[in-house]
Amino acid sequence: MKPIKYITILALLLGSIALAKETKKPTKNPELITLFGKKLYNSKKKKFTTETLANKKIIGIYFSAHWCPPCRAFTPKLVKFHNKLTKAGKPFEIVFVSSDRDKSAMYEYMRETNMPWLTLPFGDQHKTILGTKFNIRGIPSLIIIDAKGNLITKTGRADVTNLGTKAFDKWLKKATK
Repeated sequence: MKPIKYITILALLLGSIALAKETKKPTKNPELITLFGKKLYNSKKKKFTTETLANKKIIGIYFSAHWCPPCRAFTPKLVKFHNKLTKAGKPFEIVFVSSDRDKSAMYEYMRETNMPWLTLPFGDQHKTILGTKFNIRGIPSLIIIDAKGNLITKTGRADVTNLGTKAFDKWLKKATK
């Protein structure tokens, strides 16, 4: 073979490899991107993709704010609940939807209460989408959905308060298979 053929073949192979690397895997749960957008953050402002939620069978959507006394009373209970489930290896996560007045108050609230979960970016349009979809009329509110974004219950707060970690099993039974 002539050297020019080797170069051509090599160029084609390298091009194929580059194209394969650029091709993105399909999103596992596109419904979650519709609900939350593509990026979420933790209390340290580290960015995560919504794909982080892909293996969670149960997702809580927590509407809350730093300035809200009932929220500040419930959040520590929710943190303990989340930590117990996580320690037990349960496929559960929470996404915080802040009603704080500014970004610094949102992150301060997350840090003060040791929220171990993710949040929508402050001011993100998905807050309005979620609030409308789930008819949120006050805070704190904990909505429970399955991995496909289907509503399991709007009474997550009462379930956590009254059932403790048994609430997870109740929700799991109602989750879409």
